[in-house]
Parts: sequence; C-alpha cells; structure tokens
Amino acid sequence: MSNFRASCAAMNSSALHHILHPLAPNWSTRNRIVPSSLPNDWRDWLFDHGSLTARLSQLGDFRVEIVREYHGRPTPLEQQRLSLAHQCKVWVREVILHVNNQPLVYARTAIPLPTLTGQERRLQYLGKQSLGSYLFRQPNLKRQPLMVSHCNSNPLALEWCRHSVFTLGDKPLMVSEAFSQQLAGLTPQ
Repeated sequence: MSNFRASCAAMNSSALHHILHPLAPNWSTRNRIVPSSLPNDWRDWLFDHGSLTARLSQLGDFRVEIVREYHGRPTPLEQQRLSLAHQCKVWVREVILHVNNQPLVYARTAIPLPTLTGQERRLQYLGKQSLGSYLFRQPNLKRQPLMVSHCNSNPLALEWCRHSVFTLGDKPLMVSEAFSQQLAGLTPQ
C-alpha cells in the first residue's frame, strides 16, 4: 500500500503521463476496440459512464489519497483533448483511490484555469472528497465518450487506463484513470 503511494509520488509527471497517456494510436472507444483485446473482467470497469466513486464504494471502505495538486502544464494528450493553447496552464490533481486500504486506481484530473471560475472554483478545494462525488451531482454535466488503452509497462502494476472529457456547462476538464490489476474480477454488489 505505502509502496504504491511512494512509487506514485516519486514518479515525475513525465513518467506518469506515459503510463496514463499512451501514444494516441493506442486509444479506442467502446465501438472500436477489438473485443478479444479486452478481457471481460475489465469491460464494465472501463466503459461504465457512471461515477467510479459510486462503483468503488460498493466494494467496501472507499477513500481518496491526494498524491499532489498543482498548477502546471497539461500533457500533450490533455492539451489536444481540451483544445488548449500551447502555453495554457491547468490545475492538476493526482490521487489514489483506495478500497479497504488497497490502492486500486490512480487518477489525474486536468482542469483549465478558465474552468475554475464561479461555482467550479471549488474544484481546487475538494481535499479528500472525490471528484466524482461533486461532478455527478451537477445538472449541467456532460461526458464525452470514454477512451481506453492498455497501460504501458510500469512498476505500479497498472493494467488499463481510460480518459474522458467532462463539461460543466461550457467549462471542460479531463479525467484520466489507471486501474490496478487487483481490480480485475471485483464486482460491485
């Protein structure tokens, strides 16, 4: 458990974005993925459009551990998917999602600074509250199609990753999640 966190904290943003954001040709939507390339254990986890927080909470005691939060540059994929100018900065939140003290998901959120106005300003101050517990209560939430990919080989044993762009009204943000091998086969009650 602490090794996972220590490894996440020790990896620089460049190393983590290579795990979370493999090269673009590796990304697939539900309609384009080759069925045999995605084990059945992973389908529901990767393509569920609902709240990941809600699904993980059904497995047991859920908690959010903050790895780091900062203003920084988006990854190339975030820049592309959020249609950001080259020098644009984003608010980055990197967390580990635990169930029963077992780290199961590494998540990174990139929020363009113009999104952090009005009611959405509170996204910078979630603390240990999950992003999903906020997002999925918003009536103006829209989600673009999920994109999935097999993770690059990594020391964290992260198997599959997905990302999606959400909009709150006209304010975008991007969430990327990488799933531990230990999540395969677990089914919410």
